[in-house]
Order: sequence, then structure tokens, then C-alpha cells
Amino acid sequence: MLHIGIDDTDSVKGGCTTWLATEIIKELSDFDLIGSPRLVRLNPNVPWKTRGNGAVSFTFGKGKGAKEKIGEIGNFNIFSFKRGMPIRYDSHEILERIKALVLQHSHPDSEPGIVVSEVFLPEGLYWQGVTDIVTDDILSDALQGTISFGLRGSRGLCGAACSLAWSGSSNNINKISHTWELIGYRKEANWGKNRNISIDSVNKISKLKGVFSCTDSDGKIAMVPNSPCPVLWGFRGTDDSILINNFHNLGPEKPVRWLLYRTNQATDDHLRFKEISNVKEGDCLRAEVIVSSISKIIEGGHRFFSAKDSSDEVLKCAAFEPTKDFRHVIDRLKIGDKLVVCGSVNNGTLNLEKIKITELVTRFSKPPNPMCDCGKRTHSSGKNSYYRCKACGKKYSRPAMIELDSELELGWYEPPASSRRHLSTPVSMMPKL
Repeated sequence: MLHIGIDDTDSVKGGCTTWLATEIIKELSDFDLIGSPRLVRLNPNVPWKTRGNGAVSFTFGKGKGAKEKIGEIGNFNIFSFKRGMPIRYDSHEILERIKALVLQHSHPDSEPGIVVSEVFLPEGLYWQGVTDIVTDDILSDALQGTISFGLRGSRGLCGAACSLAWSGSSNNINKISHTWELIGYRKEANWGKNRNISIDSVNKISKLKGVFSCTDSDGKIAMVPNSPCPVLWGFRGTDDSILINNFHNLGPEKPVRWLLYRTNQATDDHLRFKEISNVKEGDCLRAEVIVSSISKIIEGGHRFFSAKDSSDEVLKCAAFEPTKDFRHVIDRLKIGDKLVVCGSVNNGTLNLEKIKITELVTRFSKPPNPMCDCGKRTHSSGKNSYYRCKACGKKYSRPAMIELDSELELGWYEPPASSRRHLSTPVSMMPKL
């Protein structure tokens, strides 16, 4: 078998690695595609990431058994086989064919990388790449026995190699091994123009079983990108057949090519259980905490609060403006509430991806000052002291606090889909309480 990984052909200014993947599949049509192409997202907290920090990999060989249609490029149908047989090939010749496409289509600001290997790379490389930083030494060891090409640096090589190390196993917190994304691509004349996808068509497919991240809670479309890239939409779900059988309902603008990817999106693979005392800059973590200070609002509408764990170590947490109504959940937290927090650490602050409320302290409200028998309102004589009427001097005991119903319920809370990280598992897919 021949395994190929590519990464970093795009930049924040444009380009698209998954679109280039369709060109590579067409170029290598003299081989059979074994299994689905893989779209692998890596550590979302690295400072030099591209827009989605995603790499793509595929396996080629001689197909065996039944084949399945998983894509189209115009009139060119893309099929994949579940099983394959080894074939003879010239790795260097194949690398040159892919290299020509990468040089032609990669963005000038990118650092593209290509890795060609006869075997999948060690899975530990993937877990290093999705949860931490892959050092040059680790990458160099992983690339032994492969042939590769990197342009303007090694960043693309790192992602390409990590994509070849992803097995799709469920070695994560939520036991979700993989999900699927069917990506539709626009005709080139429309690149950079507004996308014409109706909310009605999106609402129709968003109700299908296992489909996620189509719309935000306010009804806005989340599956259509805002960048000038070739992507028309990304249709995500847990069942590949549902995506293939229903993407044609999206419109009125139709894709001129489409391709189904097996992905690590929505798996929470990047998160690791951590105690606050062990948290370091750049970590993506999940921790059990107790709220130790209520939310403060700063300029821009961002929310900040502090939480501590059983060791009394304190972690500053933040919900930034793009998280929208999620911030109102943070506003309602009280000191003593118990949470599970998920997110990544930047500048010493946990950027929240979602929270789970596991226990709420009782909420109380101060009652009105008692009315005096003379008809005047009494006044407090100090903290935990009595109330006194200034008119007649009569004293009254402090009334009991009023217990309130909480505005929050136990369970998971998250930002809207449009501000959710690709790797973050939607709360609809999280284990129940």
C-alpha cells in the first residue's frame, strides 16, 4: 500500500488543503483509493497553525472487493475500496507528481509538506501532534523510512506525518473514534464571492440523525465558511451514508466537486485530564473545578472568572465575545458551583470550549428592609446586625435570606457552532449526566 499525507498548502489569506486533495486523487487515478481520505485536525493551540490546522492523508493500492462512490470532480467519479492489495510503484515518481500539484496550487504564504510512506506512522506521533508540540527530533525520527518534501520549512511535514499516524481509535475522553465530513467545492469563478446557500436547505439537513454543526442556536448558518476559499460548505455527521444521500438538498448553489472525509473532528482528542497544578502554557485540558470568583466583564464583552481544584490551585477562565450566549451562562455562575471545564491555555488563561455544571450551590437573595409599624422603611445597622427605624427608633431582627431557584441546570453548555473548534465534541454528542 502507498500512504500519502499533505499539509499546510493553505494560509489565513486563502488556499485549501482539502481542495488540493481532490486534485491529487484525480492525478493518481491510475491507482485505487483504499478507504476514505482522512481529514485530521491537530493541536488547535499552536501559534503557527493555519485556519483549521488540518492535514489530509490517503491510501492507494489495488482495490479488492466492492467499491463505494465517495466523491465527484465534474464527471469524474471517485470510488474507494474497503480492502486493497499491494502494488508496484515508484515512490519518488509519485512524490514528484504530487509535488508538481502542490507547487502549482499551494498559497505563497504556506509551508507545504508531503510525506509518502509504505506503512502508517506510529500512532504516538498523532497523539503528540493533537495534544502537544511535535519537536524537530520527534518528527525526524518519525520520517525515517519515508520520502518527503517540505517547502519553506517543516511545518507542513509535521502535519502530513501526523495525519499518517491517526488510526481513528477511540483513545479519547468521550470514546468517539471518528466522524465524517462531506465537503462541497465551488466552481473557480465563484471563489471569493458570497455563497448562495439558503437557511431553509440547511435547516432541512440539520435535522437528520447524527448531523452536527450546521447552524448556531440563533438560526444562523454555521456550515458555510466566510473565507474566500473553494469550499462551498462542510456537511458533518456520524453516519457517512446520511451525508452522501442528503447533501444534494443543500442549495441553491451546487458544488462542482465533492468528497467524503473520515475525520477526527468532534472527538475531543486534543483534551487531556489535568490537575491545575500540572497545567502549562499551551495545554488543551479538561479539569474538575469549583468556581472561586464570579464573572467579571471587560471591554469587548469578554468574561473572566477564577476556579480552583481539590489542591486549591487557581485557574483563570475566559469566555470571549465570539462565544455569544455562552457568556450569559458564565455570568450566572456562583462561587462554590462545581464544573468540568474544557479548553486551552493561552497567556495563563483557560479559553473555554465548553463547561459541564455538576453541582450548583443554593442561590439566595436579600429580602427588602422590613417596614416599621410606624409606616417607615427600616435601615440596616451593619453587617449581621439588626434593622432600625430612624423615625421612631424601633429595632427589628434581620429577616432570613430568600432561597431562589437557579437559572442554570446541571449539564453541558457550549458556544455556538460557528465559534466551536473543529476538534471539540458538541454537547449533543457528550455522555449524559
